[in-house]
Formats: sequence, structure tokens, C-alpha cells
Amino acid sequence: MRDVELYQQLLGLVAPWTVGGVELSVEGERVDIWAAHAPQVRWPCPECETVLPVYDHAEERARRHCGRPTLLPRSGRCPGRATRSSSTPTAL
Repeated sequence: MRDVELYQQLLGLVAPWTVGGVELSVEGERVDIWAAHAPQVRWPCPECETVLPVYDHAEERARRHCGRPTLLPRSGRCPGRATRSSSTPTAL
């Protein structure tokens, strides 16, 4: 099993989420993991559930301890509403 597949399984990421990359630094005593999704994935509005393209993403964040995936916001523009944020799983 490759490292990307291993971390995908360990973190419990399911479609449309995948592990976009893994970097191991033995000297730095850290593993960096990035969650990714296909560029054309569409997401439901958190209020009305209208399926829309992603408008933007939150800034990249670092977590000290690995565990269950945490949530970072992403946002979409729903017709008739302001930009709305909802949470999506990330690797760390």
C-alpha cells in the first residue's frame, strides 16, 4: 500500500476527498498530509442544499497531532444568498 492510500484509509477520507500528497521529514519529525478533491466537484449549500461549484477555500492550516480529520471551511456562492461557508474534512 502506498503512503497516499495508507493515509486515506487511516484518516477515513471518502469521495470526493482524497489524500493529495504526503511528505515525510524524518529530521523534522513530521508528516505533512494534504487533502484534495477534483477541481470540478460541486458541493451543497449548507442552508438550502443547492449543489454549487466551490467558490474558495480556507487558508492552509497545520495541526501538531494527527488524529481524526478536522474540519476546515470552504465556501460557495448560492444564488439569492451571500457567500456561505461549510466545513469539509482535511487531513490534519
